[in-house]
Amino acid sequence: MEYIAYYEEIVSRRESCRNFKSEAVEESVINELKEYYAGEERLLPDIPTEVEVYSQSEFEAVGSAAGYNGFLIAAPQYLVIYSGEGEHALENAGFIGQGITLKMTQLNLAACWLTVNDAAAVKVALKSDKAGSVAAVIAFGYRDKDEVSSRIDIRTPSDVTVTKSSKKAAPKVTLDTMLYSKKYGRSMDTDALPTDLLDALRSVCHAQSFYNRQPYRVIVDDDLVTLVGLPDELTGSSDRCLNYGIVMFNFYAVLSSVRAGQSMWTFGAPDRDLDLPADCEAIATCRI
Repeated sequence: MEYIAYYEEIVSRRESCRNFKSEAVEESVINELKEYYAGEERLLPDIPTEVEVYSQSEFEAVGSAAGYNGFLIAAPQYLVIYSGEGEHALENAGFIGQGITLKMTQLNLAACWLTVNDAAAVKVALKSDKAGSVAAVIAFGYRDKDEVSSRIDIRTPSDVTVTKSSKKAAPKVTLDTMLYSKKYGRSMDTDALPTDLLDALRSVCHAQSFYNRQPYRVIVDDDLVTLVGLPDELTGSSDRCLNYGIVMFNFYAVLSSVRAGQSMWTFGAPDRDLDLPADCEAIATCRI
């Protein structure tokens, strides 16, 4: 990855968008996104993936098979990540997708992750002949700051139990809440951390997650960090895995932009006692 102030210039600027202008994204910009994807580093390079971009008119056929809070966010374009089978395929898709959304940020585009409610139905609706399954969907375009959110209501009474005015979103957690020192629950002295590592950890707090609930924490040790998954009744299994991939990309991208040869994440628990609660799980570790 070429050197840039990745945290300050890109990650800290990335915000989810619900209000898009109707104008289509230029083909040259879409091609730049595809070129980025082709050269992007993967979390799990052995799992095959493909991306495709669809227009709003093409994607409306998807209906309730994908959306956000019971709605299909109206956007000029939708990027779909298709993935082959494999353990942690969704985390890999989240990692890839987050890289693409941050490239969008760099290109002054806005983006919104959508929940895939029925991957098979999405693929059928899009008449896709891709080999893989639908792993992730990202609405994108140019942000419209002046208009009320444009949403296509795709719900039926049995789909959801919240109304249009309901709010489930939680504020993103602070760095002091996100981080633990060596063991779960032990407070972290962030003043003692080097700047590059601190920026990488800040990027975890900026990571997008389902309803911004961020059901994960990071344990920082002298030689590695561990991503810990927390229980969350509102986050489904697919969104949970995508969340982890998004977090892992943010951390890795920031740190590798300033540390040559930075190690990639490894799935599984470290060989040390983290004192985790019974309902928490060590997802992956990254050497620092």
